[in-house]
Amino acid sequence: MQAIEFVSKAHDGVVDLPSEYQAWNGKQVRVILLEAVNEVSKHQSSFKAASISTRGYRFDREAANER
Repeated sequence: MQAIEFVSKAHDGVVDLPSEYQAWNGKQVRVILLEAVNEVSKHQSSFKAASISTRGYRFDREAANER
């Protein structure tokens, strides 16, 4: 299956093919429509930062390796 991607405007239930794909006229095709949304939004991280105090904590490598 060959896949192509192009931007077009739907009108009256019709999506026009760009001129470079006119050879596809008459072929059976599978169509997936994605709405082009010009949404300006700030990227939000999926993770929230966790802040813990490590003041006074002494790392013991031997104790960590025992786990």
